[in-house]
Amino acid sequence: MATFFYQGLDSTGRRVKGVVAADSARAARDQLRQQGLRVKQISERSTASVKSSWLGYLRSRRYQSSLTEFYRELTTLLQASVPLLDAVDSCLAQVPSGLHAALSSLRNKVSEGASVADAMAAEPWLFDEMTIGMVRVGETAGNLDEVLDQVATFREQSSQTQDRVLSAIMYPTIVFFVSIAVTLFLMTVVVPMLLDNLTELGSKLPWPTRLLKWLSDLLLTHGWWIALVFTALCGCLVAWSRSPSGRRRVGKLMLKVPVLGNLIRKQSISRSVLVVACLLRSGIELVQAIRIAAQSCRHLTFHDAFLQIASELEKGQGLREAFAKQPAFPASVAQVFSLGQQSGQLESMLVRLGKDYERQCSVLAGRLTTIAEPILIVLLSIVVGFIMFATVMPILEAGNMLGK
Repeated sequence: MATFFYQGLDSTGRRVKGVVAADSARAARDQLRQQGLRVKQISERSTASVKSSWLGYLRSRRYQSSLTEFYRELTTLLQASVPLLDAVDSCLAQVPSGLHAALSSLRNKVSEGASVADAMAAEPWLFDEMTIGMVRVGETAGNLDEVLDQVATFREQSSQTQDRVLSAIMYPTIVFFVSIAVTLFLMTVVVPMLLDNLTELGSKLPWPTRLLKWLSDLLLTHGWWIALVFTALCGCLVAWSRSPSGRRRVGKLMLKVPVLGNLIRKQSISRSVLVVACLLRSGIELVQAIRIAAQSCRHLTFHDAFLQIASELEKGQGLREAFAKQPAFPASVAQVFSLGQQSGQLESMLVRLGKDYERQCSVLAGRLTTIAEPILIVLLSIVVGFIMFATVMPILEAGNMLGK
């Protein structure tokens, strides 16, 4: 059974659109006509267009909070002994329209006999490897509701951490863009009016004023070309940074930036170890949990490190030795993994480690704000001060000449 997008008119003439499940487009049209709809357009939904990294990433980021709510509501219904398909139907009535097609497709595949994990795997832009792996184990063990509860809890905690970090860096980002806007306004509006009056005096302008006039004339004359070239360079840089080699190179450079690099490192490790702990709690073996955690890492340095650790473990290498070979991880992480495995409390120790790193991320984010804010203000003050100095200096010189 396939899923179809449709657009049409209801009995009152109001335009409607949505998704419908049917064996063919003709069957979908007949089903909609029986509901009193006049179908104007219908097309089969294909996941090919959303499997691309860019589009899939944007869409998945947009619906993360709604998907977490879906997991939480589905968990509540399953714990109340509501059948799976009925529970999904109840949740579908509350999800945004952008998620409705994907979740309807999941429901149809499950009704046809597919497992929930396989149905999720058909929508890779929406469901990550961690969720699919945990759901697969939960279906096998018969505790799907508990697994979904763990997934929802992990996503809520991860979202809270990201919100704290984003809130901390929001103010410096706003100050940075405001600084650029103020500078452009001064250089293209205020400075030309002031310098036109100064040039009418006929006296030789000092070099700061000449430099300022040259920069202002450059922006006024070739501003659009400069903007186009700058935009093209930024586009090329973004495209390169999204390639595997570019992502690795940029990731390594970011880790070397003071404070920011430490923040990225701790945030990546915190998320990774919490993923491993969540997977171990659901019954997935350690090596497989590390491989799934690698897929959840957006930073390729840690992605590659986790894959190498999993490969070393499969060869019989010890956990401490495997982590010690990866410079991306501090010695404390290797020690926690090793001691947790030896004591049989790996899951709880990883949770404590992840929570501790989350607290450190919050502290580092605040420290980054504290450092970035005065730096940006000083830079803006230097730019504005130079503009004022370059415009006031010839006026003062002209006043001195008249006084003599």
